[in-house]
Amino acid sequence: MNIIKFPAFLTIRYANCLIQRCEKALLSEDKEILFDFSACSFSEPFAITLLVGAMLFAINRGKKVTYYSSKNKNLEDYLNRIGFYAWGKGTGMGIKSSAQQAELKHLNAVEPLYTDNIIAVLQSILTLSHGVRDSLHLSLNELMTNTFDHSQTPMGCFVCAQAYKGRGTVNICLTDFGIGIFKSLALSSKYSNLKNSIEAIELSIQEGVSSRKERLAGLGLTHIHRFLKVNEGQIDIISGDGWVHWNYKKEAVKQLIRKKLKTEFDGTIVNIIARADGEGLYFLKSENPEEDIF
Repeated sequence: MNIIKFPAFLTIRYANCLIQRCEKALLSEDKEILFDFSACSFSEPFAITLLVGAMLFAINRGKKVTYYSSKNKNLEDYLNRIGFYAWGKGTGMGIKSSAQQAELKHLNAVEPLYTDNIIAVLQSILTLSHGVRDSLHLSLNELMTNTFDHSQTPMGCFVCAQAYKGRGTVNICLTDFGIGIFKSLALSSKYSNLKNSIEAIELSIQEGVSSRKERLAGLGLTHIHRFLKVNEGQIDIISGDGWVHWNYKKEAVKQLIRKKLKTEFDGTIVNIIARADGEGLYFLKSENPEEDIF
């Protein structure tokens, strides 16, 4: 049996560590893998989508997967509420979203009703106009559509969201276990000059970057970035051996940080943090021409 132990904090700050341990589990020749969460005390949506995806991916490879639950009661209660332990019965089944969270969902196609749940979490502590709400809804659906069309993932994607009123933030994460952004874009002759995953990630946020021909293709990340710039939020995109972090806070020392992962992740993670600690009302330009907001 291969026992994979995880640290106390399951957050994107420790992405290198968590991805390394998940990849170790997936590449293991052992027929049985035990995911040990006993020492864990806090988790963000990033780790929830990554770990459940890794466990199901291992099962799809014919491995027997078991786990030790966290000894931290608060974390255990949270993981149960959001659907973390429902993976053995079908991820997210029987778990309901609330005003503070969109339950963990295993998607094999775009589900607009689930996107409604994510928008509801955003609106629980952010004031959005109808136009901004609809634009973000469309952007999230487009982001998922790109996942299903280009990632070649055999198992869809994993999504969840959480509002943190104490922090004044909303965290949304989408993870797939496909071929990654670099390999996906490199399939198109338009992007054959790409050199590495970091370059591909930075290209992916530009308008219209997609091999799909639909009118809205490639606009998901572009529109989300525009919103986060105004919102002073953050976004991390991890794919292949690349990790790019954008921080739009005015007080941020660096707005753009590029990192190389120690262990390559065969897939893509999009982790969004929207700030909700202000009193601003978010409009589209066309809705409120006097206020150039979004």
